[in-house]
Amino acid sequence: MNFSRLCAVAVTSAAAAFSTQASAVAIDVSFNIAALGGVFTTDTGDITTATTVTTGSPLVATAPGGANNIGVVAGQSVTVNPDPVGLTLGSVFSKSFTTALGTFVETLTVTQRTPGPTSLGIIAVGTIAQTVGVGFDPTPVYWSAAYTQNAGPSSQINGSFNNSTTPPPGLPEPSSLALMGLAAAGLGAMARRRRS
Repeated sequence: MNFSRLCAVAVTSAAAAFSTQASAVAIDVSFNIAALGGVFTTDTGDITTATTVTTGSPLVATAPGGANNIGVVAGQSVTVNPDPVGLTLGSVFSKSFTTALGTFVETLTVTQRTPGPTSLGIIAVGTIAQTVGVGFDPTPVYWSAAYTQNAGPSSQINGSFNNSTTPPPGLPEPSSLALMGLAAAGLGAMARRRRS
């Protein structure tokens, strides 16, 4: 099979895979989350060196402008499970919440960790799926958290969170990553062909 035909087959296969995914009812959600009433604790007492953090209470989500299709409303309680949440690269955690349309579970893996002198930011990427109820397909989801401990180790920790099926700026969507992989494979094949 010649190179141009091979590329055409690869692009057609990728398009077919993505068109199947696009025809599903994807989950569309975005909300900000605040910890109300709880006290954050870490395994080390210092957010900059911690490998886990415990929220101490359920988190409360507020949906900006009702920007979702799964029934998340302002004041919706969101429980982070399991508690504590991992803060190191590769840590896996999940969280769940229930709306009028069912129960949704997110399984997330920490992919980015940004420590500061008295702070820590993380980004976790994973999948949100409907586990109770019907109507929605598993969808990529992104969780970002920012923790501050301004008075240093063993002092109060503050946290803020964002949860969305839209990737944070600078983080490509999974489908974009797949297309970039196909492009890299095509460039590699072209380079091999030119050498031979």
